[in-house]
Amino acid sequence: RAARANAADPRVPNPQDGRNRATGNADPKEDPEFLQYGIYAETAPRAAEAAPTATVLPLELKPGDRIVLVGNTLIDRSQLFGYFETMLHQRFPDHQLIVRNLAWPADTIDLQPRPENFADQQQHLTHERADVIFVGYGFNESFAGPDGLAPFRKSLSEYLRSLKSHAYNGQTAPRVVLVSPIAAENTAAVAAADRINGNLRSYAAVMKEVAAEQHVAFADVFDDTLAAMNDPQTDLTFNGVHLTERGHEAFSRSLFRRTFGEDATAVDEALRTNVVDKNRQYFRRYRPLNTFYYTGGRKKDYGYLDFLPAMKNFDLLTTNRDERSWKLAAGTTDVPPVDDSNLPPLPETKESRGANQWMSAKDELASFEIDPRFDVTLFAGEEQFPEIAAPIQMRWDVRGRLWVSCSTTYPHVYPGFEPDDKLVILEDTDGDGRADKSTVFAEDLHIPLSFELGDGGVYVSEEPHLTFLQDTDGDDRADVRQGLLTGFGTEDSHHALHDFIWTPDGDLLFHESIFHH
Repeated sequence: RAARANAADPRVPNPQDGRNRATGNADPKEDPEFLQYGIYAETAPRAAEAAPTATVLPLELKPGDRIVLVGNTLIDRSQLFGYFETMLHQRFPDHQLIVRNLAWPADTIDLQPRPENFADQQQHLTHERADVIFVGYGFNESFAGPDGLAPFRKSLSEYLRSLKSHAYNGQTAPRVVLVSPIAAENTAAVAAADRINGNLRSYAAVMKEVAAEQHVAFADVFDDTLAAMNDPQTDLTFNGVHLTERGHEAFSRSLFRRTFGEDATAVDEALRTNVVDKNRQYFRRYRPLNTFYYTGGRKKDYGYLDFLPAMKNFDLLTTNRDERSWKLAAGTTDVPPVDDSNLPPLPETKESRGANQWMSAKDELASFEIDPRFDVTLFAGEEQFPEIAAPIQMRWDVRGRLWVSCSTTYPHVYPGFEPDDKLVILEDTDGDGRADKSTVFAEDLHIPLSFELGDGGVYVSEEPHLTFLQDTDGDDRADVRQGLLTGFGTEDSHHALHDFIWTPDGDLLFHESIFHH
């Protein structure tokens, strides 16, 4: 069945193709217990209104506080590195804090496109029972320039007035910290600072004024990041505006200092690794692939059994990692690896399709209908090269090598599994027309639906991201992996970025298909 896709052994051939086939099992009975794990725009509750209270700095955190981050790409990408949350746990080791990231790439206050029937920000804040909310907007809005300042002021005021006046935790209004945009940086490729820092400073100034008017806290990280970016020895961004890992550490230290009035201590790497793992599990719950089946138009047929039990298990995976973070932060000795033995098995379904298994070359060839004027011969097969099981796309390079992207993760990651999809290079070194050498260029990819060679590396679709891979030491193994763009639609995992092609004048074109926002 599809839900067992990640468990399929890619080395074991499947005598049949991957079409859906009835198992003969009766329709599984729906368990009402699972219904609580669906979060839909049409049904998810909203917090009641509550009397707001002023938020002042330094911020006071209470034991058990549930902290939620909302905002744009800056806040979204911070979960990849986990610095700020790690600093929180280390500063408040006995508080057992819960931190969730609800940010969405490219969001503005007024424009937040989501998949069909996907619960909005207020509904998710209610679901997460937020006590403290960090809010990061202003960067995308700043591109409207001086003419956009007045509309931005109005939108921000209305947004904060509403945000601070609802009891997401069921009892009291939240403490709210408004976070300024970071500065932009001049790099060798683009003089981003020269172009946009004036606008960013103006928008940050408006945010400071509105925060004071609305009695919410304001953490101004603009000047701190500007000073850090003036260091000629290193770039803190990879494109002038999006931070590297080192940049995110600098941003997090500034945010911590501005919020609590003190410097964060050295980061515990074991704790940070656990935080990043927790963020990864929560991301798969909050923003799963195939949301058109989970919340949207195909919810009726697939939304229950294909998603709700998985959502329950992702919640458990997230909680398991929260509890381990608390132990690490508290200084517990000999903290064992995370224990996920409490995950219940996923229910069975009524269909099976041998997902992500492969047919032998002999069985595959027997299924072909071949024009008598042509011959079909095998260049490379899974029996010799099991790493190319479940191929998606292939492309020849200028050296006559065949590149193949493969995914045993499709249609999406299931709880307890990690993606191990690959980009493989196949070579015919003796000229006999058959591959005799295989090199795994990159692994641990996430459904590489399409790819294109160029700029000394490979552009790869990893929904919801566009990734660039590069081999810098000539061993045909990627040693650079950079997420270039993110926020692409996740409504259907085989509708993600695909059909990459270069134009004659050097633009990279690609498609994204129906259902996607």
